[in-house]
Amino acid sequence: MKVAILHHDLEYAERKIYELFKKGNHEAFLIDIRNANIDDFGDVDLVLNRVYASVANRDYPSIKKTLELLKELEDRGVFCLNSYRTSFFDYDKYASFLSMKEKDIPTPKTIFINQDSINLDAVCKKLMKELSFPMIIKRNIGGRGKDISRVGDINELLKDLENKFNNAIKENYFGGFVAQEFIKSNRDHDCRLGVIDGEVAFSYSRSLISYGTKDPWLASMTNGSVEGIYEAESEEKEIGLLASDSIGSRFNELDIMFSEEGPIIIENNPTPNYFDCAEDIERIEAFVSKVEQSLLQSEIKI
Repeated sequence: MKVAILHHDLEYAERKIYELFKKGNHEAFLIDIRNANIDDFGDVDLVLNRVYASVANRDYPSIKKTLELLKELEDRGVFCLNSYRTSFFDYDKYASFLSMKEKDIPTPKTIFINQDSINLDAVCKKLMKELSFPMIIKRNIGGRGKDISRVGDINELLKDLENKFNNAIKENYFGGFVAQEFIKSNRDHDCRLGVIDGEVAFSYSRSLISYGTKDPWLASMTNGSVEGIYEAESEEKEIGLLASDSIGSRFNELDIMFSEEGPIIIENNPTPNYFDCAEDIERIEAFVSKVEQSLLQSEIKI
């Protein structure tokens, strides 16, 4: 099998995936999206998209290029994992929200904020009609805790949006922002659920941290959350599978918060980051093994 691993900055996960495919006697090679051309993919059997949503934080044009490339590859009959459709939802939190809402999957109410908006007062008034305080403000495309905040009143909201809009201009980010309903967890951790090919593969917890507030509310390994052993409850598994299906994802890691009303999908992560640790190595190995198994069973048409 000939596998192309599409990436941006070459991080641990991509190097490990490459190593595992080579170890399995597959022809694997790495392609940097910044230098990628459609002709680079030749007669590949499979393209693994490993361009993180968080790339938008520092190189927004590469996100657009990734989607265009995946679309062209699929039009030529090349199998991409995850697909153009799934990657689009990975890179667009608002679109992902709409897809889950259509399927009645519990997820925070989300409002798109156009960063070209001139009148911030009008934007704030609109958000206050739709959501109550506190509310979450973050980039529509992005990740790893970049530009995410919890605001508690109109003054904080106005100042926060002004800062975010200014930073976006400086960083050449053009993907917009979203405001989300704040989900108060009734636990001191969230649930990270891994789904591979329609089956729950693993789950673990991430401790909640204080992030710009006195009380803990955010789960983010990048910003200091600690991973723990946790077996997802049946409700979490059920909505995780439904959410993955709603965006057409064959490989996904979901952030799930447990509120008084039950589990709620916070985000889909079809391109999760991994670290050089035993737990993450095991997850990467499970993913690569499942891809190989699917190919052998001809579940993936190539």
